[in-house]
Amino acid sequence: MKHLGLMTSAIAGAVALLGFAGTANAASYTQKSNAITQYSSGSLRTVDNKATGFVKAGAYAFAKNPGGSNTIASVGGNQKWTLKTEFQLADTHNAKGSAKYDMTNPQSAAYDGGHYLYVVYQPHYTKGMTNKGFVARYDMNKLKGMSLAKQQALMDSKSGSSAVKVGGIFTTGHGQSLAYDKKHKSLYMWRDTSMSATRTSTLQRISTSSLTPNKAITFHMSSHGANVPGGHDLTFDHSGNAYYWTVSGSKVKVYKGTIGSKTVHFRLTKQLFAHRPGTHEQAMGYNGHNGRLYLVADDSITSFPAKKLNGNGSLKASDFKYTKFNSHREFESLIFDNSGHGMLMSNRTPEILRSTTAY
Repeated sequence: MKHLGLMTSAIAGAVALLGFAGTANAASYTQKSNAITQYSSGSLRTVDNKATGFVKAGAYAFAKNPGGSNTIASVGGNQKWTLKTEFQLADTHNAKGSAKYDMTNPQSAAYDGGHYLYVVYQPHYTKGMTNKGFVARYDMNKLKGMSLAKQQALMDSKSGSSAVKVGGIFTTGHGQSLAYDKKHKSLYMWRDTSMSATRTSTLQRISTSSLTPNKAITFHMSSHGANVPGGHDLTFDHSGNAYYWTVSGSKVKVYKGTIGSKTVHFRLTKQLFAHRPGTHEQAMGYNGHNGRLYLVADDSITSFPAKKLNGNGSLKASDFKYTKFNSHREFESLIFDNSGHGMLMSNRTPEILRSTTAY
């Protein structure tokens, strides 16, 4: 691999124009070796995850009680969930007095297992902001002492609040994939500037202090000459393994890998899931309390044991848990606290809802 040092002057200039030049100091690496284990279609088997139903996304709805407490309860599936508002998130179009810091459109969230919640934002309809956004860090201990209305209004003034730190503008791509690697105490996300399959992919590490990238690894994945797309979602188990999922045709593919100091490696796990959970692949989560991975689509959550992806895989239909909702909310992210309670980030208006049950 080749160390590229500073980002190109063109990129640095673009970042400077947006008011923050720190990204220019991010270490950037290009991996020459193929980053995926070779596989053949004959080595894959299909699991009939028949518990998983398909939820078709329609027009999204706003929260029934904007700025207050909301409840989202399951209406089907083989596992019941009830989620209630835990935190309202900042909901201003002009944090720092600038439309570039529009906080009404969060795309993903990550939790460090302590007291920080990290959220990626993609500003709406702002000139020059295509594929660009920023990360905010919420101090959950401070949020817990506030009313929901005060939480929502934290960034309404230019002075902001000590409970929220907002980082600089950088290239986030779609922004759906922020994830915390608890083992290595690191934040990562894809820099997915195209929703179409591309020959190369980039994973970037986000500083937990500056909230901007401090490292990027660009790599290619191809199996027997066919390009394999990177992801638009990401999660880590507590051993530091990275996961993402995609849909090919109507089947779900799950990838497992590792992110090193300068290189990346993934493999396609050898079990395809016959049933996809919904229209949009919104997020992926990992619950250290039960060792399960979660696939999230709008109004849909399905899960399975992570360890049964190992080797040739050992998943069977009975391993899958599925929950259907009827909220018409956009499900942006699912993370878990240390007790196994799920924390769902939903949009319109932005909030974190916590499950009433630990899983």
